Amino acid sequence: MTLRRSLLALLPALAVLSLLAVLAADAAGGDSLVLLDAGPVARIGAPVAANLADLAAALTLGGAVVAGWLLREEADRTRALGIVAGAAAATTLARGASLTFSYAIATGQPVGSPRFGSDLGVFLATELGVWLLCGLLAAAATTTVAVLGTSVGLARAVAVLSSVVAFAAAMTGHAAGDETHEIATSTMLVHLLAVGIWLGGLAVLQVLTGRSRDDVRVLRGFSHLALICWIALALSGVLALAVRMNTPAELLTSAYVQIGLGKAVVLLLLGLLGALQRRQLATGLGTDAEGRRALGTYRRLALLELALMGLAVALAAAMSSSPPPAEEGTPPAGTAGTLTGYPLPPAPDLVTVLGQWRPDPFGAALACVLLLLWWRPSAPPRPRGRSLQLLLGTAALVLLTSGPLNVYGKVLVSAHVLQHVLLLVPAGVLLGCAMTLPPRLRTLLEGRWPLAALLAAAGPLLLAACYISPPLLRAALDSHAAHLALQLLALAAGALIALAVRLAPAPRRAWVAAVPLLLGAAGGIALRSTERLLAASWFGATGRTWRADALADQQSAGTLVLVVVVLVALVAGGVALRIRGRRG
Repeated sequence: MTLRRSLLALLPALAVLSLLAVLAADAAGGDSLVLLDAGPVARIGAPVAANLADLAAALTLGGAVVAGWLLREEADRTRALGIVAGAAAATTLARGASLTFSYAIATGQPVGSPRFGSDLGVFLATELGVWLLCGLLAAAATTTVAVLGTSVGLARAVAVLSSVVAFAAAMTGHAAGDETHEIATSTMLVHLLAVGIWLGGLAVLQVLTGRSRDDVRVLRGFSHLALICWIALALSGVLALAVRMNTPAELLTSAYVQIGLGKAVVLLLLGLLGALQRRQLATGLGTDAEGRRALGTYRRLALLELALMGLAVALAAAMSSSPPPAEEGTPPAGTAGTLTGYPLPPAPDLVTVLGQWRPDPFGAALACVLLLLWWRPSAPPRPRGRSLQLLLGTAALVLLTSGPLNVYGKVLVSAHVLQHVLLLVPAGVLLGCAMTLPPRLRTLLEGRWPLAALLAAAGPLLLAACYISPPLLRAALDSHAAHLALQLLALAAGALIALAVRLAPAPRRAWVAAVPLLLGAAGGIALRSTERLLAASWFGATGRTWRADALADQQSAGTLVLVVVVLVALVAGGVALRIRGRRG
């Protein structure tokens, strides 16, 4: 009971910290130029509402993850999901208030003024308005699902929906068009997901019954999740701060950078606390004298960790309300700079291409999460072959999302197509080969090879549909959110192919594997033969002086797809012959 009282006593302190951070940031930005002042209610209310929404969303996401993957008792899951439902409702209300205040600031209309709301439809049609509305609707959907029951599947559904809320919030964080927009939104997404799982999960664990709160199995599982979140926060935070700086001298002159350094110090302290907690878990939490001492130490460290995380959230609120030193909103010169947000890369040759890199925090974070989930402490022993497949798959993921194809993919059809084809195979296929076969999927496809073939074809067909549809392809080029979604679709399509082939009956696996190969060959031939340029208003308007014939570049993309199909067929055939030889 003392622990719960201490936890409840922390909440007002965290709220005060956040409010003070917001007020300090507002005072620091008081000299900035505004066309029309929306009044103190909107000016102060907007960051306060956004901060409260982020805190409630963190509690929703972290509680849903704990309930869906860690808790074993129905009573514990019921209590956790009750907290999650309340937090989801608070998120919805705070998101609604945030949308209202953002509209007031954007239009310069004080809340409650006679014309307030007259042009709300125009605001909701803007990029900021769309994402604010999407976040509000996703939060409302999360609340609805959270009150429907207490099953494991429902808890996981709530976790997925609350991740969508974080995604929408990340997309509102920075203006489109500046050179660091994609990196900024990706790092924001990684930050919100990592903080949500860590902060929300730790808070929910503290209000469970003593038996579940002190369950070593649950605590070790959450400790591993916290380690993943800590690494994600550290990597994304360093990159986010680096792209917002002009020179290292701003470490001494810029308040924004100094607040970022303060967050880094807090994160280091949190890492130290995590190491101490893992040491207590290794010692063992029990009912004997030594176990009780270890348990008491662990609880006190958890409370201190929550306090430090609240301080980090308050510092983040101050950063989000303060202008970074690097200029935003001014795209590089030229047509390509206007379209992509970064300068037109040089003409591709072997040496030049190898030097073109544009780090993608989301792809790197996804690769790290996959590796750390694979080598979690409670995982069963893994075959060496599967571990090698995972390493190769994650390495391919990072290379394809941060390397030369990520740079040239926005200006060349061939690079854009090749990036997604290689995300499908080898990256997605290797990850699918390393995955543990889902029992439900095994039951569904057992003895049904036509269904397995349909599953193998679903991903490539969806990917082709995105390329055939001009609005979808243009959205993937113009919107960072759609760009990430298309990359994830290609990766998931490759993983589904691998799972479908593995689950198909042995005599029919070759037939199942042939389906995506035939679809790939058909796509390559179509790109070779068509006279219609994909996304002509984009790829035909980048202002390239090299490879200026976009249609010829698209035809070369078809050739590259056919080469990949042939190589995959040869590799698959060689693997099949090797397996057959071993059996023989």
